[in-house]
Amino acid sequence: MKAEDDIHSSAWRIALIAATLMVSGCDSVNEAINRGGPDTYYYVSLGTSLSVGVQPNGSGIPLPTDDGYADQLFDRIRPAFEAGSDRELNLIRLGCPGETLDDFVNGISCPYLAGSQLAAAIDFLNDNSGKVHLVTIDMGGNDFRNADCMDATDPVDCATTVSTQIAMDLAIVLAALRDAAGPDTTIVGMNYYNPYLSSWLEDAAGQTLATQSALAVSVLTGFLDTTYATAGVPVADVAAAFESDDFTLVDSPLPAPNDVGQLPVNVVNICQFTYQCDPDPVGPDIHANTAGYSLIANTIEDLLP
Repeated sequence: MKAEDDIHSSAWRIALIAATLMVSGCDSVNEAINRGGPDTYYYVSLGTSLSVGVQPNGSGIPLPTDDGYADQLFDRIRPAFEAGSDRELNLIRLGCPGETLDDFVNGISCPYLAGSQLAAAIDFLNDNSGKVHLVTIDMGGNDFRNADCMDATDPVDCATTVSTQIAMDLAIVLAALRDAAGPDTTIVGMNYYNPYLSSWLEDAAGQTLATQSALAVSVLTGFLDTTYATAGVPVADVAAAFESDDFTLVDSPLPAPNDVGQLPVNVVNICQFTYQCDPDPVGPDIHANTAGYSLIANTIEDLLP
């Protein structure tokens, strides 16, 4: 995974520039939105690159798109929300590629006039009290990835250590969001699929890594699920939707060069729903493709009242 990080390091810098163009108006978005009528409501999407639909372009540069899970979820819930009424639902994307929980609170990765993504979110929630229909958040994935637990002597022990910190930081974030949003706004969190599973396609060592990664990522999943539950926030089980722990062998439906006979279900899914198994220059890339984002949107939608 380190090699992949090296390959995409310059691409991430370009992605962050694109993200800057996208979120530099995050705080001014209040001014524009507040000009809406009294029946204007909002879905606020918070989090990492997944929340802004990042996908690699044809040159392998990961950039925000309009095909992310928030965009697809918005397209699904908007018609029912607006049907038979004068209400209008708008999507507000405040997410930032590469965002960690420390970044989310203190503001490092992307520029926000309020200082951080959390501050921008709180400002928006306060300024639009009673008008926010839904908030979704995905956080913790970059914290876990940056810890390089798959390179640790004991990946599970590393995962436990970093997940403990993620849980502590996320609990603070969720409390702040709930306080600003009030009791009537639906907030939904999510856990993550396991991009490390693609190493199964490499060799015997890669298969060992894939197996170890499933154990390590399941630790993160457990901590995230507990943290969201403690905060009273439903969590979309993306890990289960991607069947991340299912190593049952099936005949591979993947095209060459990844058509290697039988493959575990979870490996097939990570190849079909992300860019992890795509050839250079598009892949490998950890981000979901449009179908993968659709699956995430499905998982969140199932939790909505």
